Amino acid sequence: MTKSDQTHTIEQIMERIQTGDDIIRNKAFEEIIQYGEDAIVPLITLLSHPDEQVRDSVIWALCEMKEYAGEALIQELSNKNPLIRESAAFCLGICKNPHATKALIPLLKDENQKVRETAAWSLVKIGYDDPETIQEIVNCLYDDSILVKDIAKWILEHIGEPAFEPLLEQLIQSSRNSDDIISILAKIASPNIDVLIHLLTTTRDIQQLTYIIQLLGQLREPDAIHHLIPLVNHSNRQIITTTIEALINIGELTIEPLFEKINDESIFPINEMMPLFIRFKKFSVPKLIEMMQSQNLSLRIFAARSLGVIEDKRAIEHLIQGLSDSNPQFVEACARALGAFTNRLIIKPLTDLIMNENYSIIKTSAIHTLSKNIDSNTAHRLLESFNEAPLIVKKRLIQLASYFPSEESENLLQHALSIDDEDCKMLAIQGLKHIGTEKSIDCVRAAIINENPFISDEARTALKEIIERKQRGNIKTLDNYDDFV
Repeated sequence: MTKSDQTHTIEQIMERIQTGDDIIRNKAFEEIIQYGEDAIVPLITLLSHPDEQVRDSVIWALCEMKEYAGEALIQELSNKNPLIRESAAFCLGICKNPHATKALIPLLKDENQKVRETAAWSLVKIGYDDPETIQEIVNCLYDDSILVKDIAKWILEHIGEPAFEPLLEQLIQSSRNSDDIISILAKIASPNIDVLIHLLTTTRDIQQLTYIIQLLGQLREPDAIHHLIPLVNHSNRQIITTTIEALINIGELTIEPLFEKINDESIFPINEMMPLFIRFKKFSVPKLIEMMQSQNLSLRIFAARSLGVIEDKRAIEHLIQGLSDSNPQFVEACARALGAFTNRLIIKPLTDLIMNENYSIIKTSAIHTLSKNIDSNTAHRLLESFNEAPLIVKKRLIQLASYFPSEESENLLQHALSIDDEDCKMLAIQGLKHIGTEKSIDCVRAAIINENPFISDEARTALKEIIERKQRGNIKTLDNYDDFV
């Protein structure tokens, strides 16, 4: 249809749109489209019409003439009337006009909420098909306005997979706003998990590798577990801790393959794994208990120590059994682990341990563990066997005495100073220092005068510490340590 064939002028059609009923109005819109470019400006004036149905029809008409309407609509994005800005933005989104991107982005900080929301929606529609638009929106992540940043994140999340490559490239190239980019990618990157795993195994840059690990952790993809696990033994501590955090994010499915790798010695266990074990102790504790039976001593010791850190009651029985092992290092690890528990079940095996002279190496941890679980009466009954005990047991009882200050304990420690053994004297001085009464001070002071310089130095240091401690507590004691010495 040519203009000569049209029965109404534009002015007449506009009048019919303004005053006619729905049937007349609809025919008028169909007719005005035939005027093409000449109809654009008159139609745009109707974008602020109070009747929403009219505005919708205008948008439909402009979309039908999108080859003519684009530039005019872009200009209207700066119109003072928010209704026109909103309608123009909506129309450009429906038309998926890529030339509108730069003009739509400023509307993300428009004072009118509906204008902001419509601009964001239109950018999603345009960005899904236009890589340049996506890049413009990615750049908005660095805007000074928090509002613009948040809306840009929403847009990119809703664009989805088409935004993956530009976002990943941005993440690798720059450390700016890495948290925001990782957060967006975590919501859209699942279809591209193979790309991320490839980068995980080929990237050598520490910062880039850290970002990829964080992203895989936030994706919570089980397929990434086997590729992440070797990185717990990476030479860089940042990579190790980031990997552990990623495995925690992925969840309990990490425990089984992790222990498989530890047990077949593909990786070696490290203390940084503890947060993972604690988070999923329901699954890690049975694995650690099983590891206590390993032929590898290092793994057995690691398992025992880990169980002490986790503090799960299921481990008590197995740690107690470990106290009767033939390897003193493993026994020590079990005794130390039991120190995390307050349970009467561990009193007898620990007592048997410290009273058994056949165990040549039992360190302070076993004594300390026992001291936390027995009462004063039980402790003093053990101390009564001091005189008849073998020398190695005497040393352990001296340590135990320092945890239960009493007149009997001080007498035992004073007596220990007379034993012809350097270790006994040293332990006795340390015990007296811990008790710190006037009687203890006298005993330590007397020990300074000793032929053995090591005993003398230990006593001198202990006396000084007692005095300083008492002075901090405003307790009157020796007037002047230096003068005494």
